[in-house]
Amino acid sequence: MKNTYSQQQLEKLINNYSDYLAHLSPDEKHKETLIEHLLLVQKYFLKLINVHQLESIIDKLISSISNDEPIRLFIKEIFTKSIVAHDFGKLNPLFQIKKMNNQVESFNHKLSSGHSLIGGYLFTLVSEKNAEKYEFSENQQIFADFLILSFSYPILKHHSASLNDVKSDLSYKENIKDLSNFSRFLNGFNNLDFIEDINKYVIENFDSIFEVTDIFVKDKFSLFALLKLNYSLLTASDYYATTHFMNGWEEMESDFGIFNIKLKEKIIKNIERSEEYNTNTYQNLNNYKFEFPKEKSNNNLNKLRQNLAVEIINGIRKNINKNLFYIEAPTGSGKTNLSMLALAELFRNDLEKKENNITKVFYVFPFTTLITQTFSSLKKTLGLKNDEIVQIHSKAGFSEKTKDDDYGKKRNNIIDYQFVNYPIALLSHIKFFDILKSNRKSANYLMHRLANSIVIIDELQTYSPKEWDKVIYFINNYSKYFNIKFILMSATLPKIDKLISDKGKKEFRDIECFVNLNQNKEKYFRNPNFADRIKFDFSMLNDPEFNKNKKKDFLQNLSAKIIIESKKYKSKNNRVHTIIEFIFKKTASAFIEIANDNNKNNTFFDEIFVLSGTILEPRRREIISKLKSEEYQQKNILLITTQVVEAGVDIDMDLGFKDTSLIDSEEQLAGRINRNSRKTNCKLFLFDYDDAKTIYGNDYRYKEVKEKLNEEAYHKILQEKDFDKLYNLVMTHIKDFNVQAGYTDNLPSYLKSIRNLDFENVNKEFKLIDNSIQTTSIYVPIDIQINISNSKEQNFNAKELEFLKEKGKYNNEDFISGEKVWEVFCEIIENKDPDFTKQKKQKIIMQGLVSKFSFSISTYSKSTQEILKSTMGYEKYGFYKLENTDKIYDYNTGIKTLEFKEEIFM
Repeated sequence: MKNTYSQQQLEKLINNYSDYLAHLSPDEKHKETLIEHLLLVQKYFLKLINVHQLESIIDKLISSISNDEPIRLFIKEIFTKSIVAHDFGKLNPLFQIKKMNNQVESFNHKLSSGHSLIGGYLFTLVSEKNAEKYEFSENQQIFADFLILSFSYPILKHHSASLNDVKSDLSYKENIKDLSNFSRFLNGFNNLDFIEDINKYVIENFDSIFEVTDIFVKDKFSLFALLKLNYSLLTASDYYATTHFMNGWEEMESDFGIFNIKLKEKIIKNIERSEEYNTNTYQNLNNYKFEFPKEKSNNNLNKLRQNLAVEIINGIRKNINKNLFYIEAPTGSGKTNLSMLALAELFRNDLEKKENNITKVFYVFPFTTLITQTFSSLKKTLGLKNDEIVQIHSKAGFSEKTKDDDYGKKRNNIIDYQFVNYPIALLSHIKFFDILKSNRKSANYLMHRLANSIVIIDELQTYSPKEWDKVIYFINNYSKYFNIKFILMSATLPKIDKLISDKGKKEFRDIECFVNLNQNKEKYFRNPNFADRIKFDFSMLNDPEFNKNKKKDFLQNLSAKIIIESKKYKSKNNRVHTIIEFIFKKTASAFIEIANDNNKNNTFFDEIFVLSGTILEPRRREIISKLKSEEYQQKNILLITTQVVEAGVDIDMDLGFKDTSLIDSEEQLAGRINRNSRKTNCKLFLFDYDDAKTIYGNDYRYKEVKEKLNEEAYHKILQEKDFDKLYNLVMTHIKDFNVQAGYTDNLPSYLKSIRNLDFENVNKEFKLIDNSIQTTSIYVPIDIQINISNSKEQNFNAKELEFLKEKGKYNNEDFISGEKVWEVFCEIIENKDPDFTKQKKQKIIMQGLVSKFSFSISTYSKSTQEILKSTMGYEKYGFYKLENTDKIYDYNTGIKTLEFKEEIFM
């Protein structure tokens, strides 16, 4: 990178440079000068640029902003120099006196001890002075003024929690008199005419400049992304440099969790050997013959899986220079395995070209259960170590790369966690898309890490259709500019690239369309080994015995139907595992009582389990463990659930019953039945009890089914897996909405926020989940067993047990006390450790611990309000802690919803 500052240049620029400090060590014995800090920040900036191969990406973004070569050179200069200039504001005498205990000469001003606003202003002055050497024309100079102020914005906000709106948030004008006095700290800036011109024609005229420069910016996404990237690198470099000094590191941090050649070779080798059909695939790849056997058997199922593997491998090889891929494969086909094969081919291409272009891999999932399951699968299959893969979510707790006992090294692990310094990371879809669009500093830390990566997004259909156009807009643009390869996977894959395939529109003129890696999807979805895995039974939807207006009779009849069908299945298969899914927890609770009564009178099921959104994570894991165990494989089981079971729960049932909601939801539950296609006579019975409109009324899929599809078409989509028929209707609806003027929540309005650099609205107007449904976290202070029954796994890991032991809350018992965990949680919040890094680590560990004792429910429902206003507990630190636990909560069945008037629990 050119345009960096040398030590001599900084010493020449800053008057009396040796008088100013940037940091004091925690014990205040060591002092870091401002020049030392600025140069260290620059070193980390250059390190991040080099390690993540960012210079070509920065150049590509700049080239897309302007065709004017002098302007391009100028953007590159201010992009680079803004990183160092970010702390020029620490020249503020009040910062030196109050924060550094450094008695320097001062003067009166109203800006207190802050430094970010001052730093942004001084950067503006320095950049305007540097612009003179370019001898810009009048129009070029106006554009340069706009760019300077825009790139001063990350400086102004580098200690804030988030970016807002550039146009309205630049507050130099309001403080111009005080800010002008700080020019005295810069050598060569004593020309009052120059300062006055900048104040009058640039600072005070920014609104007008902002408006007229709209015509100069060739591609608005590029400027938006470049500013976010600048903010990401600025804050990350500053974080690394500050941590470096505070911890007394002798050498610069060098481990950024980047793929190396050896790791890629290991992954390729392990993928090729992971499954017998993978090995056979590679051995016979050149002369492979596709066969689609229709007789159901495990061998034929593996043959179909092998077919898919060949399609994925050949699809990647034929389109190796493409960046966007779809994998659409039926349940039971092994999507995770297919994604690993795609990874192997992309790595292989890297190695064959003797390049190391792919730096990281991100797996993105909608649910923590899917993250946890895939994490275990990838780690085992790919032979990965703790420093090569990490899962990042609230329930994962704290991950450490090393067991080194040196405290300074342990602190390093906070940086590893904060910046995801692992070659492979598994994230939630919320966290991942926050990196792309969020205005929050904590999310932007990771933005530069996405460059040159592979991103695999699973279960795409779980995203709200209202946001599909924004999802595909971001995926397409980030792929194009940041050299990211995206692989989107689903059994019911919406082809969302159709939403921006209109080449006539300027914003979409250069979009890349997705490559379908498996071209013969119909031959798989309709093959009996997948299609006949289960049969949908719609008979209950028109049966007068199941009249939703007769609620009590309905549930009694439903219980009888389940027993009849379960006995029928058992008579041919020796045992039965039956699942029933309701939309609401309250209905499930009412059914539990009926099912238990009926089972007592005429015992059939050996055990009845309950899974819902109010079941704690340890109980969920316990139930799944039992269902998989040899002991329970021989028992007759009834599993009563709400829709949380669709969230990637790894179970294999025989029969299913479901209250209808969304077609995707129906197919998801079907995916929990006969998962490996090894059983016969498996069915999913659909019924209509609760009104799905309560939850899905605003979902385009629900609306399109109700308004445009008759019963026969609905049945056909499920039976023939023709999900494109539904999605095409949804796409048309979205496209029609987007061409209508005057709406504040359609894509054209959203793109306007990007053009206007309104970072706050860009984040706020893109919601993968409906944030209007505010939730309350309920803490349940019960005792939870350490070991999971019927499993070698534990509810609490060694790090958590060690942590609780250090806090005096665990002494080798068989269980962990929820009351004691709550005590530690409160202690950490109330007695903040002065060591920021230690405090952060403790909070991350506590996050994992507390998640095992808590669940979330809708805040503004009458039921939740009943709880919050009762004497059942109290609110504290973001949780409602139950006090009279036995009265309101049961570990096996969750919250006792029958006591409440309204249903909101899922």
